[in-house]
Amino acid sequence: ISNLFFSDNAADAEITGFEGDFLYYPNIEGLTISGALSILETEITKTLTTSNDVYVGQDLAFAPGIQGNLAVRKEWDMASGNMGHFQGQFTFSDDSFSDIIEPNKEQQDSYSFINVRAGVSNDMWLAEVYIDNLTDERGEISNNYVFDRSRVTYIRPTTLGSRFKRNFN
Repeated sequence: ISNLFFSDNAADAEITGFEGDFLYYPNIEGLTISGALSILETEITKTLTTSNDVYVGQDLAFAPGIQGNLAVRKEWDMASGNMGHFQGQFTFSDDSFSDIIEPNKEQQDSYSFINVRAGVSNDMWLAEVYIDNLTDERGEISNNYVFDRSRVTYIRPTTLGSRFKRNFN
């Protein structure tokens, strides 16, 4: 027994929106604020498949209406001649759908998470500790059906770690 798999264009769609990012240096020494924002409006405008599984007027898959992030980083000189830093980042993604094929389609809920890191560096090395996904959010970033079974991929759970980087110039 063999399984047949094919991939084909299923629809035409229209996408409008706005994307932007920024980097701001306020009048506070060593402080940087950065971020990005994406606002999308998607719509299937024409069905190209012979099945009745794709509907005109529906949203495209994996196209959250709003996504964004905001990061704040503070760096300071240390008495040892090294540079200290602390950074916090907030990331948000609106809900979206996992597919445009109705029997396979699942709604993926919105999610947000926070990453933090702190460290010390100089021209030769960097030592850092971090916590990614501090809030331990279980946001879905992918959902599909393989052999009629739902397969969900989540963002990484809370991850604690350290990093050391050495420059060998």
